[in-house]
Amino acid sequence: MKNLPILGAKAPDFTANSTMGPIKLSDYNGKWVVLFSHPGDFTPVCTTEFLSFAQYNDEFNKRNTSLIGLSVDSNSSHLAWLYDIFEITGVEIPFPVIDDGNRKISREYGMIQNAMSDTSTVRCVFIIDDKQILRTMLYYPLTTGRNIPEILRIIEALQTSDKNNVATPANWFPGMPVVLPYPKTFKELKKRLSECQDNKNCTCFNWYLCFMPDKNLNYTSTDNLVDNNMSQNKRPYISQNSFRPQISGSNNQINEMKKCPKINHIVMEYVLGNPKNVDPRFLDAIIYAFVEINKDGSLLVPTPTFLKQMVNMRKSKPGLKVIAAIGGWGADGFSDASLTPSSRYKFAREVNKLINEYNLDGIDIDWEYPANKAAGITAREEDKENFTLLLTAIRDVIGNDKWLSVAGTGDINYINKSADIPAISKIINYFNLMSYDFTAGETGDRGKKHQANLFDSDLQLNDLSVDKWVQNLIKAGMPSEKILLGVPFYGRLGAKTTVSNDELRKNYINKNGYFYKFDKDAKVPYLVDKDGNFAMSYENELSLFYKGQYVLNNCLGGIFSWTSTYDQANILARAMNYSIYNPTTLKNEIENIYGKFM
Repeated sequence: MKNLPILGAKAPDFTANSTMGPIKLSDYNGKWVVLFSHPGDFTPVCTTEFLSFAQYNDEFNKRNTSLIGLSVDSNSSHLAWLYDIFEITGVEIPFPVIDDGNRKISREYGMIQNAMSDTSTVRCVFIIDDKQILRTMLYYPLTTGRNIPEILRIIEALQTSDKNNVATPANWFPGMPVVLPYPKTFKELKKRLSECQDNKNCTCFNWYLCFMPDKNLNYTSTDNLVDNNMSQNKRPYISQNSFRPQISGSNNQINEMKKCPKINHIVMEYVLGNPKNVDPRFLDAIIYAFVEINKDGSLLVPTPTFLKQMVNMRKSKPGLKVIAAIGGWGADGFSDASLTPSSRYKFAREVNKLINEYNLDGIDIDWEYPANKAAGITAREEDKENFTLLLTAIRDVIGNDKWLSVAGTGDINYINKSADIPAISKIINYFNLMSYDFTAGETGDRGKKHQANLFDSDLQLNDLSVDKWVQNLIKAGMPSEKILLGVPFYGRLGAKTTVSNDELRKNYINKNGYFYKFDKDAKVPYLVDKDGNFAMSYENELSLFYKGQYVLNNCLGGIFSWTSTYDQANILARAMNYSIYNPTTLKNEIENIYGKFM
């Protein structure tokens, strides 16, 4: 190709008209630049790319990087298209798009591939560093959209290499080990091997392949960008390996978060009803339940006073995240809202309006469940795909710095029929695993089982366990650090009876003919009646300790409860907090009540 620019050489300078006025490449000296071309305005793949570039624009800015788009379309065409995107999605394109009608820049950068089109540019990406040196060239066919987080990852890799004189290995993300440069002399080779033997932070597989930790741990991890984590959680790469906890035996050690030190754990409560008892000291986030969906697709907050009270809790704990959950069991409207591009972005704008009106940190989508009519709601076969598209639209509109979570299960049917786990995992901050109510619809002997057993036991329903659901999600593609483990703050006897924790303590536990038992296999308590029959499945401080250990050992994102209303005294809320942040103290307190248990 005659005019293909050269990697490592000065990027060809240009002056051009754009949607933000005249620009020159040389004016960007001192900043990194991503110059990218697209085949044409008003085209579907290009539209998705521009929305994604816009979504990640702040992340490029954090890396001292500016975006510049280009095609051979006129400036008036660009402006009309960008306005059309804004009208449909509410998203403003925050970077200039060049009018290259004379094809001068396109030819100089080799953007026109005659075999594919002699008039339009293919999808090219040129990464130019702060000294105007061309560092990366990427070419994509007309039919294939670009992966924007991968472009960010390349920029971070280049900047890491420049700053620390290292290379980055295959599949590298910020925070992962980097590779030391190839030794140039035999003397340097021996010195490196000697130094690595004495340095625990350096590991050599052979003289030419030595790893050391990434020094730039203050980066906002591109792994988090792929996962759309909150910008304030600047977590480097976290291994996706899961570890089943060893929670029985005399040699067990309490996990004090040393296994996954880079995870910012979340302790959270759903709040159904009056939030007067909620104690922010024990919580990182609270979720208002529930915002309703009107028939026209608009949103309704049934008790705005309660939501405002929750927002005001930031005064006593400024870092508290306040989220609104939309939906809930039996809530209709999601299938219709997700059906078309227009309906999806209309719903997304309603979500954004809700966030702005109440000054929220984000939202939780509680669709129970896509493509499933069990709750008596509208359901369609295409709900699974539309669920992903709805979340994509919401993320496009609310931006990357807002919390977006979903509530769901780890049941195989949910994974197969309701949610595309790998796809939604790239969009959401957290998956709130409703790992309880296993026996909610059961009667008779089937109802006399655990509702939230951590592991298998003789008292489980079918093969249900919290552990199985967690492992199902991880195997399906949900990163472990995005899974928040749900716990019930109430007792359950199948479909027949639910009792709050406050009521359990007052009238049930070792009272009125009910007696406490603990299932050492399942790691949860239960009650039996005077005849020894299973009477109630519930949660207590001991089971919360085990579940907290499970969260820490399996590198999960955190833990949450349903719901604060059932724990007015905050006994379980405190235990839930201590299970993550102070497990040794919790263990000592429990042993004063139950005796040695580990």
